[in-house]
Amino acid sequence: MSRPKIGVVIHTELRQQLFSPSDVERMNSLGEVVWTDSPKPITVAQACQLLAGCEVGVGSWGTPHPCKEIMDACPNLRFWEHVAGTVKHMFGPHLKGRDFTIASCKTAIADGVAEVTLGEIILGLKRIVQDIEAGRRGKGPKQPGMKPMAGSVIAVVGASEVGKRVLKLLKAFPCKVLLYDPFVTPARAKKMGAELVGDLMDLCRRSDVVTLHTPALPQTAKMLSAAHFQAMKDDCVFINTARGMCIDEAALIAELQKGRLTAFLDVSDPEPAVDDSPLRRLPNSFYTSHIAGPVAFNLGAQATSDVAAFLSGKKPMCVVTKRVLYKTA
Repeated sequence: MSRPKIGVVIHTELRQQLFSPSDVERMNSLGEVVWTDSPKPITVAQACQLLAGCEVGVGSWGTPHPCKEIMDACPNLRFWEHVAGTVKHMFGPHLKGRDFTIASCKTAIADGVAEVTLGEIILGLKRIVQDIEAGRRGKGPKQPGMKPMAGSVIAVVGASEVGKRVLKLLKAFPCKVLLYDPFVTPARAKKMGAELVGDLMDLCRRSDVVTLHTPALPQTAKMLSAAHFQAMKDDCVFINTARGMCIDEAALIAELQKGRLTAFLDVSDPEPAVDDSPLRRLPNSFYTSHIAGPVAFNLGAQATSDVAAFLSGKKPMCVVTKRVLYKTA
């Protein structure tokens, strides 16, 4: 029996950051694997040639992906593994009539983002960064408003892949956890260790930390408005590792300028933030350059496991279908 053919269109420069040597070896054990040897992204035409006869295609950020040209040129293609996040751009009329499965590695990315979020929750409550900066100026009193995790109210907005992982990590701490997500039931929230709150304004009023984990969708544009930021407690910590478009950024800046809030922001709108943005200059704003979900070997490990699962007739970890596009990133 012939071995399945797998085409990896990820250029070597990126692939070396995604796949460990052991995962490259593991992928090679799954079938006849064709790896592009280009150090830079290849074209769609080159991808069509590489994927000829392949049942499985593997791509990532900036690589060719399932489109009309590739689907027309590759009739044997049945599965695509995206070693990155969103796959929304892959859906369209070109998939009509094809028995075709698309899977994402957003679950692997979510692990890293959740870890960063937990760290920022602790840093924010303890005022650690502010204390370090004050210490650079000389010995002084401890920062006001410092809080332990114990007894603090942590609000998670969105039980997305990242949100679910943040909720799981928070179970290790004696804090009160609130969740806002219109797609989650109270019983499901309770299983995740949280109290479901149906009113986003009420959630903002009650919380010591508000961390945002919603996908970028038309219905989530500026879902946190001026009224929400104004409703937050003095000394509330706001974290956004989702997307900048999900908040009214000008409204957040206005509250930060009053000195009321602390913000940890890994995203902005536009992104990156302009050089003179207050987000870069305000002492209570800690802006990072979209580093929460880094390129790492755990993505290649998931991708390899997903390909193995598909070829053995099992379901890959994060299959995305047209039916769920309206609520997923």
